[in-house]
Amino acid sequence: MNTIYNEIFTCKDIDTAFLHWYKVMTKGYKKEKSKCSSSRDGNVIGEVINAVTVITDPTKNIMRNTVRDLSIRYAIGEMLWYMSGSTKLKEIQKYTSGWDRMSDDGENVNSNYGYCIKEKFGFDQWDYVKDLLEHSPETRQAVIHIKDADNRYSKDVNCTVCLQFLIRDNKLHLTTYMRSNDIWMGFPYDVFQFTNMLILMSMELGIEVGVYTHICGSLHLYERNYVEADL
Repeated sequence: MNTIYNEIFTCKDIDTAFLHWYKVMTKGYKKEKSKCSSSRDGNVIGEVINAVTVITDPTKNIMRNTVRDLSIRYAIGEMLWYMSGSTKLKEIQKYTSGWDRMSDDGENVNSNYGYCIKEKFGFDQWDYVKDLLEHSPETRQAVIHIKDADNRYSKDVNCTVCLQFLIRDNKLHLTTYMRSNDIWMGFPYDVFQFTNMLILMSMELGIEVGVYTHICGSLHLYERNYVEADL
């Protein structure tokens, strides 16, 4: 398996970011197809440990490159599901069956970001963070927690740890911390969702959009998603 450590990549849009990481993780794979690492969810052909992506124009968040085309239908459906805060599996099944494997009981998905933000911890973290930013623009405490410290076994475990909003130079910035991110399925849609949250929060605060930073403890590519590309 091709493993890279501690890399920062800065670009303007999600297409450039995706193509960069895809090229890094697939380098030499055609010559060494037998070299994969097994994981809970399938064989991995490439991984970047501590992959940091900096997107300077978060409004450019819809992928339309020659390797991977974002499904706008699904991206919007997922965003609506998050906005609803519903944990019901049947709601996201209107758009995909992909979440079925993440439900413990076949009916609910408690890792829905909207539920985690609005209800999971007993208060509305969105409103809490917005209030902090309005009254203390210099704050470093505007953090939305997604993953909790529950150590019970579950298929329904968030890949996202937290989101941190920061106002600097009169612009709103967002840093997302991921424990794990699949470059093919997770990265395109997570970046889409979180950049939209940044844009929405900036609109509600009446402040300019700054930079979006996406930090992954493990950014990886599964063998099943590999496609040959001349990059």
